[in-house]
Amino acid sequence: MDALPRPVLVLDLDGTVCLGDTPVLLYAERVAALTAVPEALLETAEAFLGQRLPESAPKTLTGAQDGYEAVKILGLAAGVSEEQLSAAYVLSRAEMSERPGDIRTPEGLVDLLAGIDAHRVILTNSPGSGLDAILEHLGLRDVIDEVRTDALKPTRMKGHLDAFLDAAGATDAPEWLMSVGDIWRNDLGPAVERGCVAAYVDAFDRRQGPAHVRAGSLVDLYPAVSDWSSDPSSFIAAHPLKESVQC
Repeated sequence: MDALPRPVLVLDLDGTVCLGDTPVLLYAERVAALTAVPEALLETAEAFLGQRLPESAPKTLTGAQDGYEAVKILGLAAGVSEEQLSAAYVLSRAEMSERPGDIRTPEGLVDLLAGIDAHRVILTNSPGSGLDAILEHLGLRDVIDEVRTDALKPTRMKGHLDAFLDAAGATDAPEWLMSVGDIWRNDLGPAVERGCVAAYVDAFDRRQGPAHVRAGSLVDLYPAVSDWSSDPSSFIAAHPLKESVQC
């Protein structure tokens, strides 16, 4: 009899396992420096992060999925090019390894990851530069089995999911992979399409699409992650896709 595959837990980085405003603010600083009125961009970015946008803020910000997208919207509106935005992002990520500021993991995450039997992956669009130092600062290095950077989500997300399932021997059992993230189109939409389990960290209550479990913070999804890792098939049967029901 063939051994059962080992479940694969795919975790997004920013906004999911790495919390704090520092990463976005470092990016905002780099982008703001390219504009005529840097203080205005920084103030609006901070207001977005604090969920206290003034009436004068661009209406396009209300649909931003996270702080990075908000900064991008502000930068483009101020005349910053896509190429400049990309370069600013890469520089800000390298800088974060030296200026981690308030970055942190959700409370209890290390214990959760240490206590489950799963192949634990961080899959991020971030570049690899400085990431080891960031994971060390977060205390995650000993509870993560694999890190993939420059993931180009969502474009290449299905390919990553297929590769993880193939390596786990679970090509025909996609429920043995759970994708956890805060951006539906990047982390969850491709997982739903592939038949994997989608755990939606919907911090801004965007309700962008269906998921098997959803909550405003990763902490509230810990019981679901633990239950899934123990019996993926039973878990997905007990948690059908739901459009916007909070866990």
